Amino acid sequence: MLTSMTGIAALSGSTGPYDWSIELRGVNNKGLDIRARVPDWLVGLDQLIRKSISASVTRGSLQFALKISLSEELSGRKINMEKLNTILDDAAIVAKQAAKKGLSISPISLADIASQNGFTDFETNEETKDAVTTAIITQLPKLIEDFQIARKSEGFALRQILLNGVLEMERLLAASSLVLVTRTADFKASFEASIQRLKQEIDPERLAQEMAILAIKNDVAEEIDRLKVHITAARGLLNSENPVGRKFDFLMQEFNREANTLCAKSGSKELTAFGIEMKVTIDQMREQVQNVE
Repeated sequence: MLTSMTGIAALSGSTGPYDWSIELRGVNNKGLDIRARVPDWLVGLDQLIRKSISASVTRGSLQFALKISLSEELSGRKINMEKLNTILDDAAIVAKQAAKKGLSISPISLADIASQNGFTDFETNEETKDAVTTAIITQLPKLIEDFQIARKSEGFALRQILLNGVLEMERLLAASSLVLVTRTADFKASFEASIQRLKQEIDPERLAQEMAILAIKNDVAEEIDRLKVHITAARGLLNSENPVGRKFDFLMQEFNREANTLCAKSGSKELTAFGIEMKVTIDQMREQVQNVE
């Protein structure tokens, strides 16, 4: 079952005085890049999160976000005036000392004040921090599971698109093989007509040699055979239970190489037309493969 690199999952809950929400979203990427945004006061949590995610996800650009707010019961909390005066006094001392040394500092803002622990009548302690960290780590496996389910759901759709591309390639190869049946006779007739237009006598043996050389140069049977092998490989990847994005991307490059050679050696309008259709199909498949893990 293919897995897409695109997906999103979210969970929310509450722990002690806090309401929290966690979200994990991912998009395609060449490797695995995990970025975790967590409040600074939950020291070390981001490392635990990245470690847990990397144990389940092998590829993609992932963004984890944790948002925390005080629960509604504490929304009416009051300012701790004693603490506020201490903060302002400290700020004044810092500004005075800076001025003595010829330095200027930016005026203190409300956000600067609010960021100080104890500014309100509620203060986070280590026990509360540990409880929040434990709650997030406990819920993380469920978040990752939901995220993987979302990615597998999109992967199912990707598989159908790629399977349709494989079926189209099989149709085009079958049509190309039919063209090859009449192509040799058409090629010989065209070559002989060109010789007649020269109005010169050419040694039959030399003529046969030149025809053989041109036939070898324009033989596309090998390219068609290799394309058939690539199709078999693509079907194998579509049915694999392992991450196959990188292998599929390389296979699409091989598909494209053989299709280019087929067009270059076709010597037939019909065969060239089929080759161009193959290239269009391959480009469409390759675009989708970029999203496969």
